Amino acid sequence: MWKNYLKVSFRNLQKRKLYTGINLLGLTIAIVSFLAICLYINHEWSYDRMYSDYNRIYRLNQEFRSEGEAQLVSSTPSSLIPTLIDEVPEVENGTLIFDLSIFSSVMIDAGDGNQEEKSFAYADENFFELFDFDLISGNSTQVLSEPNQIVLTKSTAERYFGNAVSSVGRVLKVDTKDYVVSGVMEDFPSNSHIDFDFIASFKTHRHGTAPEWSPSNYYTYVKLKESAEPQAFEGKLEQIVDKYLGKDLAEYGYQTSFFVQPVTQIHLGDQTLGSIKPGSDIRYIYIFGVVALLLIAIGIINYVNLATAEATERNKEVGLRKAMGAGRGQLFGQFVSESMLLTFASTVLSLIALYLISQKFASLSGVPLDLNLVVSPFGIALLVSFVVLIGILAGLYPSLILSGMEPIKALANKTKVGGGAWVRKSLVVFQFFVSIGLLISTFVVKSQLDYMKEVNLGYDKEHLVSLNYHYNMRDGVETIKNEILRSGAATSISRAADMPIHIKAGYKVFPGGDNQREFMITGYSVDKDIIQTIDLELIAGNKFSESDIKRADLEDTNEHFTVILNESAVKEMGWSVEEAIGKTINLGFNSNTEIKGVVKDFYFNSLHHQVGPLFIFNDPDQANVLLIKLPEGDPAKLLSTIEGIWEDLVPERPFNPVFVDQAYNQLYSAEQKSGWIFGLFSGIAIFIACMGLFGLVSYVALRRTREISIRKVLGATQGNVVTVLASDFLKLLAFAAVLAIGFGIWFSKNWLQDFANKTDPSIWPYIIAIGIVFSLAIATIAYRSWKVFTLNPAKTLKSD
Repeated sequence: MWKNYLKVSFRNLQKRKLYTGINLLGLTIAIVSFLAICLYINHEWSYDRMYSDYNRIYRLNQEFRSEGEAQLVSSTPSSLIPTLIDEVPEVENGTLIFDLSIFSSVMIDAGDGNQEEKSFAYADENFFELFDFDLISGNSTQVLSEPNQIVLTKSTAERYFGNAVSSVGRVLKVDTKDYVVSGVMEDFPSNSHIDFDFIASFKTHRHGTAPEWSPSNYYTYVKLKESAEPQAFEGKLEQIVDKYLGKDLAEYGYQTSFFVQPVTQIHLGDQTLGSIKPGSDIRYIYIFGVVALLLIAIGIINYVNLATAEATERNKEVGLRKAMGAGRGQLFGQFVSESMLLTFASTVLSLIALYLISQKFASLSGVPLDLNLVVSPFGIALLVSFVVLIGILAGLYPSLILSGMEPIKALANKTKVGGGAWVRKSLVVFQFFVSIGLLISTFVVKSQLDYMKEVNLGYDKEHLVSLNYHYNMRDGVETIKNEILRSGAATSISRAADMPIHIKAGYKVFPGGDNQREFMITGYSVDKDIIQTIDLELIAGNKFSESDIKRADLEDTNEHFTVILNESAVKEMGWSVEEAIGKTINLGFNSNTEIKGVVKDFYFNSLHHQVGPLFIFNDPDQANVLLIKLPEGDPAKLLSTIEGIWEDLVPERPFNPVFVDQAYNQLYSAEQKSGWIFGLFSGIAIFIACMGLFGLVSYVALRRTREISIRKVLGATQGNVVTVLASDFLKLLAFAAVLAIGFGIWFSKNWLQDFANKTDPSIWPYIIAIGIVFSLAIATIAYRSWKVFTLNPAKTLKSD
């Protein structure tokens, strides 16, 4: 029976080539989009689930509180993990990681000269027991058990030594210290939040043999015993704080506590915490999941619309089958088999297309698509279920409509498809509501990204280059500055702790001097040239001068020291900008700090956050980047001049400049990728919807061929014909546009609320999105109308 169904279905699909082609292409595009998004979501959701007993592994985060303000960070002290292992029975094992790249890069020499590397970390001997990554060479319990050991990833070992296995036992010079390669591991999986090229033994680090409760610079992970409850474990953490940290922090006006976070929630968790590898917003996962379902729905709607539209063309077929004794169930099976056959063909084409686009999709989205999942037994079972489900959903309504026809009326061609027109109109509205809504969302995302690129940050990031240098170069940095300035390749240079796009160091203002307020503040370690180098706007007082004492030269905490504040810091203390000049404050490390100047607020963090209090202080010894302001001219030529000076003065260190504006754009890579994905799939939704519209217009035009020919004979123009055919469809599009505007307002409000600094709402995303969809729809209708209009009226009227 099913063999006959499939044979007849194949003939019917072959007979109606236009509608079959439209449905096949529409379903194929919808399915490949659905599968790509599903693989994307699966990758994001699978983060850190490859470890044994991953559900018992937690990262510890730390919260600092002072005067009602709280700051939650993902790093903790080095003493925490050995203390927990020794004193808390719920802990089965634990490890810590020190990500050195947060502070500086390292120089690696395997005998062929220095290479600058940033993906470098220290980890203790428990690392490979807690995180059971695959080791190609080496014993997991021994590779990090002694000082001066280092584990390389496979690709890193091949890069330095040519062969992974033979690299074990070789020596790498890291800065000035020799490390022995004790093991080689497979490259970190793309769905692990831990990702380094080098992992050195933590016993090499000064806190590896003498752990302390300050500073909090280390990522701490614990594996709890099977019987342990995370809530009970957190209660034990409070006891650890009281025992080791409470009194000391209280003297400085702080309180602290530790919290557990499941390792599987790091990637899609609170992104303000920070992590080894940038995470993602879980809202995007939900949004993309909805988009995937909507795209499949649009593809199915195309089939349903065209199938119900064609229903009257198959009246005689249905009537004849019923007259020959076919039951409703058999007719239902026949029509569902057609949709199944079409869905199966679309799925096969989708898998081929998915294979062809996977690399391009991965490069643009930053997420690799694991095609092995598709061809695994589980994946094949899901695909079969998928084909059956989509086939039934696509063919269900048309089958019920067609199989319910009365034989006599069907043979007399007097059957009207009940409710078919209403259903088709509703589905057309839904298709274009989705298309316009996605396009509006795309333009809202794009407008925010454009705003972030063009917003006045309060400093000039253009022609500004950042150049990292090592702390052991401090004595020679001034010479490098002077030589570059003398060459004319820079107009100004400043030493700084960070690029101004992301200043991280946290401090505290204590009561004292002229200020009695206590609050958290960000500190920016720089030299005297920072104001003119990045073009900060000094609105009161003066910039730093040669006579200002540097922090490293302070002999006691009461010695006179000068700082420059931003407007937010002054406002926090309750002063006007002019009143602040000359007043003294207590910064903890110095209680006699004079406010020398005030700069206009500038964005020193992501636009997701408001500008907070900031003080800029003269402390070049804590700096590790050179900020170089290039003059007008060819940047490549200027950088070539700077590179020559660098190679002469620092031949052992590679020249790796970074343009600050490019680094700024990288802060919003997640939003950029989301915008790209929105744009791609909104375009796909519009294309599928317009294909469906083309099919419906084709059907209507063919049904009204006689009417159109009569109109043409009576003098109607092509424009009149387009108007006749388009009027009903444009009404549906207008209704869809109204619904999409409501969705766009909701999306804009919810998506932009995550940004403390956002673009003003604009009507243009709505106008442009609706304009694009309407233009494409009219073009589709006009083309099909033209095809019918060009038919010879004499032939069409005669044949009818």
